[in-house]
Amino acid sequence: MEKIYDSQESSVNISDTAIYGSLEKEKVVSLYKLHGSVTYPVGSRMSFTETELTDLFIRDNKLFETVSFKLSTAPTIFWGTKLSDNNIMQIICNSEAYAKSSMQRWLVVYPDEKNKEFIEDYIDLGFNIIEADTKELINYLGEQSFARVDEGDKNIYKEYRDKFPTSFICNELKKSGVKRPVVDFFAGAEPIISDIVSNNVSRTSYYTVLLGTILKGNITLITGIPGCGKSTLLMQLAFSKELSGRKFWFNNIIEQEAVKLVNLVRDDENVTVFIDNLYNNVDALKVLRKNENIKLVLAERALNYEYVKRFLNISSDRIVDISELNKNDVQVICKSMNRSSSDAFDLMASNENISLLEIVFYTATSTQIQERIKSYVRDLKEYKDNSLKIDLLELFVLVNYTSYCGIPCSMDMMYFYFSDCIESYKDILYALKKMNRIIVESTDYDSIGKNQDYKEMRSKLFAEKSFNVLEASVIAKVMNKFLDKVGIHIIYRYDIFKRRAYDADLTKKAFCLEDGIEFYEKILKNNKSPYIRHQYALFLQRKKEYDLAWSQIDQAYTESKKKIFSIANTHAIIMFERNIISEASDQRELDMLKKTIEKSFLTLEFCITQDVRVNYHILTYARNAIRYYEKYDWDNYAEQYVESALKQLDILLNSEEYIFHGTLRELKNLQKKLVMIKKSM
Repeated sequence: MEKIYDSQESSVNISDTAIYGSLEKEKVVSLYKLHGSVTYPVGSRMSFTETELTDLFIRDNKLFETVSFKLSTAPTIFWGTKLSDNNIMQIICNSEAYAKSSMQRWLVVYPDEKNKEFIEDYIDLGFNIIEADTKELINYLGEQSFARVDEGDKNIYKEYRDKFPTSFICNELKKSGVKRPVVDFFAGAEPIISDIVSNNVSRTSYYTVLLGTILKGNITLITGIPGCGKSTLLMQLAFSKELSGRKFWFNNIIEQEAVKLVNLVRDDENVTVFIDNLYNNVDALKVLRKNENIKLVLAERALNYEYVKRFLNISSDRIVDISELNKNDVQVICKSMNRSSSDAFDLMASNENISLLEIVFYTATSTQIQERIKSYVRDLKEYKDNSLKIDLLELFVLVNYTSYCGIPCSMDMMYFYFSDCIESYKDILYALKKMNRIIVESTDYDSIGKNQDYKEMRSKLFAEKSFNVLEASVIAKVMNKFLDKVGIHIIYRYDIFKRRAYDADLTKKAFCLEDGIEFYEKILKNNKSPYIRHQYALFLQRKKEYDLAWSQIDQAYTESKKKIFSIANTHAIIMFERNIISEASDQRELDMLKKTIEKSFLTLEFCITQDVRVNYHILTYARNAIRYYEKYDWDNYAEQYVESALKQLDILLNSEEYIFHGTLRELKNLQKKLVMIKKSM
């Protein structure tokens, strides 16, 4: 099926729901592979026999529920399948949504005398009958008004707009989308096109810096702390008149779209592609980087730089960190809001790492974001309405969870999640109306179609700060229920969601030890990825269960064939932690302990020489060298580790590589401690 859409002439892309989940996007068709696929990794299950198909429905019933549900929402042609097949009958007969659906359904029956006896049975099941062979049906459909017609002499820029209607920057795009008061932006909402083209959002001094950087090279990265204005600046640059040529702007772009874009602009020598949330779009980046005609302007938070840099091959002069606040910029922004800048300066003085978003929000509302969220959560707990069928706090945490994972929450996802307590979508919409101050319509125009609503927290920073004030029991309830009721094929951009959905940073707060183990074991029944075991091990390590953590990380390390450096790093950390706290009963046991600890340092040394994320590994190495010295004092091993750590730090700190200022500060502090240790000997 993928080969049909691979054609350069196709303006439509195909999206495998096992990879991307539900991607309802213009020019994208979702593909559900019920029986598995030869395109999946070796070892993935495929089902053919009657027994296998029956087992498949039991094993992966959420997939069948999803397909039944999606079929109930649109007219359907059953083509090239037997209704006697178990999986088809399960979809038709076992779905309440499909049974109640009034959508028309057609069944293609091959024109043969022996098939006529079944036609009445099919009609009784509610099918319209099409008697045709494949060629006849394709020819018939090709003659209809909705079929694509080749236009002999195409306008190249019209083709850009037709194939990327929500990403190609032109007058039509500037006029499209929601128009809203700019005060919504100042109150913490993500920027949208109307904010940018209205010119009501002031440009900071970084705008000029970035203009100069973009004009001097083929790739530019905007980075910084959460809430510092990366997305706003990226959009201002994308929609600016100062940068000429053809421009495309994406919040999300999948690999297949990147391939189509490269082919589309192959002969155009003045194309700039702006991509926000680079961490979520590295597969597309790998494709776009191969075309030297395309200039790239990218945005990603500094915390994720260590991950994305291996795909960039970028020098530090091509990176602009916009974390540091300029007082003149703050003054200009406050003036555009008709507010005094004195409150903003007071907030900056009392908070070292305050973001621009937090300052703007405080100036607009006289409240800090976290305090506003606390107040909001209290209101949700106390709110009473007999017409509500959904717990508002649970809905809040659900949307907060998906936003934290980098995706909006679709109505389909909410429908599946709340399926046991609602009668229809109206019950969800009624609840959402009570929460429109903080749960908003997604602004992700380049990725989301118009088939349903998509909801998200007012901003990504709101989502992250909310988890600091929510009770662990509510988070745990939502994460467990989501895992049980929402299948991967209905999750919007599942490929993005899964990167943070089972993150140990989240599960440590949500679960006690026993509940966390149960949560991860439940995931591992269907997803035995080493990445899941990695997060499982980190969760156990943070609960100080080092033996259990070691069991999981050692298995992940083995399954990944020692080639995933983040897993190798955690393997070294847990090996070190597990042994540094042990006490030896005699010299022989002490020697064995030190030998085992040495293996953890050797693993880190390997990572440092092989992985581009050097900072990550050197930090761990230096921390562990200090801890080894504090435990065992100065010996041959300590001397070796301290010398090696100092050498690595010296090379890194004297390199021209970009290092996030928070990481840089810690690296320098570690260097000072190690120098003091060495001098004291």
